[in-house]
Amino acid sequence: MKTLVFLCVFFALTVVHVHGQPWTGSPWIPAPNVQQDWMPWSWMERFQENVANSRVNGSNLNVIFYGDSIVEGWGWNTALWEQSFGRLGAANYGIGGDGTQNVLWRIINGEVDNISPRVVVIMIGTNNIGSFSEADVARGISAIIDELRIRLPNSRILVLGILPRTNSATTATVEQVNTIVSARENLNTIRFLNMRDSFYLNGQFFTQLFSSADLLHLSAAGYLRWDETMHPLFNQMWNAP
Repeated sequence: MKTLVFLCVFFALTVVHVHGQPWTGSPWIPAPNVQQDWMPWSWMERFQENVANSRVNGSNLNVIFYGDSIVEGWGWNTALWEQSFGRLGAANYGIGGDGTQNVLWRIINGEVDNISPRVVVIMIGTNNIGSFSEADVARGISAIIDELRIRLPNSRILVLGILPRTNSATTATVEQVNTIVSARENLNTIRFLNMRDSFYLNGQFFTQLFSSADLLHLSAAGYLRWDETMHPLFNQMWNAP
């Protein structure tokens, strides 16, 4: 995606603290995102760009990243992205502000048509925290896993736990979701990785890994830590027969 777009997203999301949307429905019921005043982009245009990318470049897409603004933020770190994933044929399908229901809707409505990536990486659910119960957020993530297994039967799915956020109480809630979702791991086509201790340990946030005092979005150092933490398992999945 264009660097200018990522610049807009980065600055907007480090100023506006996205602590949950005024959601309707349920985290496991697919729904498009509702355009919000704080969004400096068209959500529907982002979605349509992803669909077009899958349609045109599907045979070259070997890795897909799915998520919200935290995933989308990889676009701010283009050199690291290219070094670690871009060279493999990766696409970033993170869209700022999304919850599980929005990613599920995007998957069902064309983003994974015409593709068969080797690995799909998912990090989603932080925007659902505070609006739904831990079990319901986990159910939303599980619904995404199920849909990807149906639509991409030859792909391996790497599910990343929701990152620590905001404060110790919210992080404890996040960990309850992660514990539920971790049960989906089958050590083969579905793997789960909780990166919590790389960002938050013994009740303390590694603040240099976050882009601002919101303790939600990541700094450049945060994406480097993400890469270092995830890459051993990612490489294992990438190289699996």
